[in-house]
Amino acid sequence: MRIAGAQLARTEEADIAAGLVETVARARARGEVVEADGGSLRISSRDGLRSLLQGGHINDSHYAVALLYRAGFEARGRDLRVAGLEPGSGGGHDNDRFVAARLRRARMLDFVARADRAVAMSLADQPVALRLLRSVAGEGTSLSVWGAGRAFARNREVLIKALDLIVVLAKQIARDRQNKNIS
Repeated sequence: MRIAGAQLARTEEADIAAGLVETVARARARGEVVEADGGSLRISSRDGLRSLLQGGHINDSHYAVALLYRAGFEARGRDLRVAGLEPGSGGGHDNDRFVAARLRRARMLDFVARADRAVAMSLADQPVALRLLRSVAGEGTSLSVWGAGRAFARNREVLIKALDLIVVLAKQIARDRQNKNIS
């Protein structure tokens, strides 16, 4: 049963890889920009956050902190493998790498929780702020999905307020780590 399970897992991984190759090929054929970021693929021309940056609606600080938020947001739904942390890693379990990866994941999840809490509390009079943050920064949805014209402008301002809060939060976390000599 273990062998059959391993074979099924390899088949599923191969199917996923083939699907990614096909998706990338189709996206590039349509002229879309495909970026490889640490092993993951992103079609940046479909990314709502990237569109806001390119359109001049948000600044580089907003974009950088939103990408940090996204990394943590995406990490919420997945867990680390207990065996090798990378395919073809040679088999054995490297506990130091596993612990380091867990720590990185814990910090990302903590950042998302703090950001969500800061936005929910500071912008309590604008409950759409947290939903916009999760949708646009977390999932990469286009802000235009939330409305056009005045609705777009209003939502953009709310999202910018949320991102401003997260920029301040990220700077505070960095200062705290530096003061405590935590890398």
